[in-house]
Amino acid sequence: MTIINKINYIILVFVTILSGTIFLFFSPQLSYEQDTPLAMKSGIASGDVKNDSAIIWSRSNSDSIMNVEYRNSSSFNNSSSNPILKTEVNPLTNYTGHIKLINLEPNTNYYYTVWFSDINNSNIKSENMSGKFKTAPNTDSDVKQINFIIGGDLAGSSDNKTLCRQVDIGYPVFSIMKAVNPDFFIFNGDQIYADFSCPENITNPSYPYWKNIPGNFSSVNEVNWNDTASLYNEFLAHWEYNRGDFHLQNLLKSTSMYSQADDHEVTDNYGGQWEYLNPHYDSDLHKKSGYPNLVKTGIDVFFKYSPIDRNQTDPDKIYRMFGWGKDLDLFLLDAHSYRSLNNMSDIPENNKTLYGKEQLDWLKNGLANSNATWKIISNPVPITLPDCYGEMGECNSWATNSSLNQLSFTKERNQFLKFLDLNNIKNVIFITTDVHFAGTVKVEKDFNNDTDRLVFYEMASGPLSTNTRNTPNPVDPTLNAKSLYSESALFNFGHINITATKSDNSKHLLYDVIDSNGRLRPGSSLDIAPMN
Repeated sequence: MTIINKINYIILVFVTILSGTIFLFFSPQLSYEQDTPLAMKSGIASGDVKNDSAIIWSRSNSDSIMNVEYRNSSSFNNSSSNPILKTEVNPLTNYTGHIKLINLEPNTNYYYTVWFSDINNSNIKSENMSGKFKTAPNTDSDVKQINFIIGGDLAGSSDNKTLCRQVDIGYPVFSIMKAVNPDFFIFNGDQIYADFSCPENITNPSYPYWKNIPGNFSSVNEVNWNDTASLYNEFLAHWEYNRGDFHLQNLLKSTSMYSQADDHEVTDNYGGQWEYLNPHYDSDLHKKSGYPNLVKTGIDVFFKYSPIDRNQTDPDKIYRMFGWGKDLDLFLLDAHSYRSLNNMSDIPENNKTLYGKEQLDWLKNGLANSNATWKIISNPVPITLPDCYGEMGECNSWATNSSLNQLSFTKERNQFLKFLDLNNIKNVIFITTDVHFAGTVKVEKDFNNDTDRLVFYEMASGPLSTNTRNTPNPVDPTLNAKSLYSESALFNFGHINITATKSDNSKHLLYDVIDSNGRLRPGSSLDIAPMN
């Protein structure tokens, strides 16, 4: 990171900390329990931004009409405003609304205002909320820089240790993230922890001072999974609780997001294709009936609360791709909807898969045809940092902690990396969260035995606010991987800036980890020049 950038960080941090103090004493934490006529208690958001379109999202608290006005100027006080767009919200949508803006100009700042009006009396209205977003550049455009942030893992832990919205403070890390002024935010997964509750008082020895704003919900694992109405309400309450945070709402007003799901949007280490929950540490849940209802309901509510341009032919499809000019193609993956059982042996005849053939073929085709300088794969689970558990060592991702581990997904991973090597696909970066510590890994290995090594990086960040690991996990021993940075016991997020440098005028990828106090973490900065 340059001296100028460091000074900018210091200025941003000072302003943000000052603002955080104001929030602490003067800004009320919004409460999702208190309903008023046509209240917008979950804020607003924009997402799935392309060069010509974007999705605007919000939520009312009763049957109403969602209204969106937008323009490419911060002022709405002239006649050239675009027409007001409308959609009805009702119990079937859980009062959430999604409106797609089309025919937008590329690489342009847009400003929008959202309000709700009564279905039968348009004079009865909610308050107005305003936000902004930036459209992506055209795929052939050479822009000066692309600046974005990555984060995940919000409000979960273990029994009676859960770190949720802190009393009087909430989630201040989002105000630090807002101060970076990103072009977009990738919410990489675990946006909620549906399988945990948020009690007011906790017994977490690492955070003895912590007191939660209590959540009026329990773990979805404690609900009868065959009682779909109760299950639905529990998922909704988790989302309303997190989206009620003042700092998160302010971030989502100021920039667009790309929404991803990991496992805790449903339950820990689940698979969408399974008939029952994999028995890794809880035999009672393994035996519990109604598991398909749990998965279906969790994913349905994820879509309701995400500003996603939902696929018309495959409405539950989470994986998708976005281009940002000549220098970035962004691939967002789904690591749970298509996976095989974690405790299945990784032998050829089982064809064990983490992503499913269709998603992997889509990813391979996208990478092979990409002309972007950087190909960034946003993956909810790591490929170099193992997360294996239980007596048998079942792994939850493409990474493994042993070359002898037969319950991994490494055959599929190695085939994919061999594909990258064989096709000479360069400048691939994996970004991830999930493991509750920050780490950066570099891999150099010849996967197709042609003496030319494939080089790629993986950046892990987080958690945003949940229990942290006491020590980071070691890197996968099967990949010739090198840990460049590793740090635990802190809330943090990742920051990427793709920008031209004076040294060679090529678009370098600059990466930093920033903690919840706004401090750039020592040793985390990375400057990667593109390979030709």
